Amino acid sequence: MRSPRRTDAERNRETILRVAEAAFSQGSEIIPLAEIARRARLGRATVYRHFPDRQALGLAVAARQLAAFKRIVNQDDARGSFRELLAAVLFEQISWRPLVRLFRELPVRYQQQYADTLVTVLTPAFRRAQADGRLREDVEPTDLLLVFEMVEAAIVTGTARAHPGDPTRRVVAVILDGFLAERAA
Repeated sequence: MRSPRRTDAERNRETILRVAEAAFSQGSEIIPLAEIARRARLGRATVYRHFPDRQALGLAVAARQLAAFKRIVNQDDARGSFRELLAAVLFEQISWRPLVRLFRELPVRYQQQYADTLVTVLTPAFRRAQADGRLREDVEPTDLLLVFEMVEAAIVTGTARAHPGDPTRRVVAVILDGFLAERAA
C-alpha cells in the first residue's frame, strides 16, 4: 500500500508535467521553473525536488511524448496510419517551440539520443507502412532525421514567419506526400 506522502508526490509530479506540457506547447519562450510552480500552484521547492532544472523537466515531458507516440505505434489499428503519425510528430515540432528550444540547449549527444529514440519508436509503423505498400520502398527510418532537421531549419530561419499562410505546414504536407508510395498517394 502506498503511503499518503508517496501518493502526494506522484500527484504533484503529474501536475508539474501537465503544466509543463501546456507551457512547452505555447509561445516561443522557455518558461522558468518558478513560473511552472506558480501555474501548478505548488511551491518552487516541490518543483525542484522533482526536477532540479528545466532540462530535467524538458526531458521528462519529451519522454511522455515518446511514450504517447509508442502507444500509437503499438495500437492494432495503427496499420496504414504512418503519414498521420509522422504529421503529428512534425506538427508537435512546429508548435512545441519552447521544448524544442530547450532541447537545442542540451549537449549534442542528448539531442542525438532523443532523435534516435524517436526514430526507433516510429520504425515499426514505418516498416508496416512499407510492407502495406503505402510508403516508398527506397526510404529508410533514419531518413526521418533529415526530415526533422529540414523542418527545424524552415522554422528557425524565419522564412515561415515572414510569409503568410503558414508555409511550414504546407511544406510538411509535401514532405509527407513525398514519403508515400505512388499507388497509395
